Amino acid sequence: MQLSTTRIIELIVAVSVVVISVASLFVAVFQGRVMQRTLEASVVPVMQYGSGNYDLETGEWAIKIEFKNTGLGPAELRWVDIRWNGESIANTSLFMSQCCLPADLEEAERLPYLYQAFESGQLNLVFDDVQGRFFAPQESVDFVTFPRPDEENQPIGYAIWQAVDDARHDLEVEICYCSVFDDCWQSTYPNQTRERVRQCPITQVE
Repeated sequence: MQLSTTRIIELIVAVSVVVISVASLFVAVFQGRVMQRTLEASVVPVMQYGSGNYDLETGEWAIKIEFKNTGLGPAELRWVDIRWNGESIANTSLFMSQCCLPADLEEAERLPYLYQAFESGQLNLVFDDVQGRFFAPQESVDFVTFPRPDEENQPIGYAIWQAVDDARHDLEVEICYCSVFDDCWQSTYPNQTRERVRQCPITQVE
């Protein structure tokens, strides 16, 4: 059976319509994916960790541990793990008693010595919450602020401050944070690694 010219034209038109429809669908899906990726890229956060011992703005000596979002979009800092000598710092006082007091103190004397330094005004240490916090683009937060005590009037505090200033260079920091689209990254310092992860682990030490 031979198809008429009209029938052939109708079939060609029908096939063309199907091809065009499939191509349009492909283009729409592709454009949607491109737009989604472009939107996600436009709000990628990049969290950074830093520490220092001198405030250029105030001209004062103070140990600071800072977290800053240098990316394009907001970041939720899901967790922070700070380690010294391979162990997570769960208790700041215990860390300072181990790293930064006179070596001739007995183990049982170390924490009371440190507490007495705080109670007598030799030391002043300020913390701010960062875990679970949202950081706007270019926002920075001082996680720890430790002003340097006066060497003459606060000699015990001054010596501890100097030891903490040395110890901060040995700190290892690991963080996990996510974007508004729940894309997450895990970073370590001072290695400066940044790895994409499916989600932030739920069991971490602050």
